[in-house]
Amino acid sequence: MAAKKSDSADTDRSPLENSDEAATDSEGSSERPGRRRWAVWVAVTEEMLNDIVVMGIGAGIALEPVEQEINLPAMGEVRLRLALNVTGVRFECRADDDGRARVTVSGEGDVSVRGSDYEGDTASGASLGMPTPPAPLPVKLTALCRPFINVNDDHSVSFGLHLQDAELVSLDVDRDLDAPEGVEPDAWGGILNMTSMMFSSVGDDLFAGLGEAVGTVGLDLGPEVGDVLVDLGVDRGAGDAQVSSGVLSIGLPATDAVDGRAVPVPIAGHRAAVSLAASGVDRLAGAALERALGGLPMPVEIELDLADRRVGALLRQPRLVSERFPDLRSTVHTDVAVRLSGGRLEVALAAAWLELPSLVPGFVNDFNRRVGELWSMTPMRYKLPKRLEIPVGDGDDKIGVTVDDLRVDASGVGAALALA
Repeated sequence: MAAKKSDSADTDRSPLENSDEAATDSEGSSERPGRRRWAVWVAVTEEMLNDIVVMGIGAGIALEPVEQEINLPAMGEVRLRLALNVTGVRFECRADDDGRARVTVSGEGDVSVRGSDYEGDTASGASLGMPTPPAPLPVKLTALCRPFINVNDDHSVSFGLHLQDAELVSLDVDRDLDAPEGVEPDAWGGILNMTSMMFSSVGDDLFAGLGEAVGTVGLDLGPEVGDVLVDLGVDRGAGDAQVSSGVLSIGLPATDAVDGRAVPVPIAGHRAAVSLAASGVDRLAGAALERALGGLPMPVEIELDLADRRVGALLRQPRLVSERFPDLRSTVHTDVAVRLSGGRLEVALAAAWLELPSLVPGFVNDFNRRVGELWSMTPMRYKLPKRLEIPVGDGDDKIGVTVDDLRVDASGVGAALALA
């Protein structure tokens, strides 16, 4: 997570359907009416989101120091400086926050005040009657921030939170923490009280300065991530970031060439969900096959045909002549039933047959198809572990992920995932 200046519920929580949503621009507003079809849809519950944020923060994230001219009672105009090292972030997703995430940031704040004394000379806070904290202060900030995601022209991906139009809910010191070692509790309590009074009187101005100085907080991912998304049919530009009750969901709009659409999967608890449009599944299957072949050109063309809990595949050799000539290639059809059973992913061959070129009488292909459907009577069922190992970073570290729900229909494929 980085800052930059910019120009377990018991019931499933269902994010809003994409067919009914307004398009969202890069600033996170939803003023442009219309319906958008998604090529990729991702959602994460606030429980899972908070687990991910804990891993991402690590030892802390230092924000750029903010200096703000403010007026303090009995002190006049002074310059307040806040340097915040973020050590904790917690998200809340509520349906009544106007599509914004409620973000609570806790951290160590270096707070200092400078002004002018009676002779007009520059003076520190101690000279002005403000105590100098002997250690960083425990600062706690809660704000409503609008999430954003954008696939840029160079295929890099930016996502995070806008601070320019964020709304401050509260800015205060955290009194639940003990006084630092070597500091008298009574003296520390007095410093916290003085700082709390200062925050309550100038918190809005200080937060506005923070938003203007920082701009956005988030991550920038390299073009290698955007290349994958664009290959799955994602259109470049702003995505749709939506906050509903307990869930943050992101829809990436599809190009006109995409078949099907990514349909949301209900999730709850510590889970995330991913959905792909039908043509994206097609591309993903082709890429997986090429990877299995070591990057060599595929010896066959593959085309998937999705139905309710079934995946049909058409395999045929590439064309050797122009498309102006009749297609005389034979095609292998397979029909596979997919479901989750007993904690494992079960794949069963339902049918397999050879379709001969159109020059062959139709009854021959009908006969081949009927014979191929006899495969459904055989006990050819394969159970695969539903746990996946996903690499993290450039090292050998991996995160175990389990598939808790799998939905296949003509529109696309969706899965609910949990950390193993």
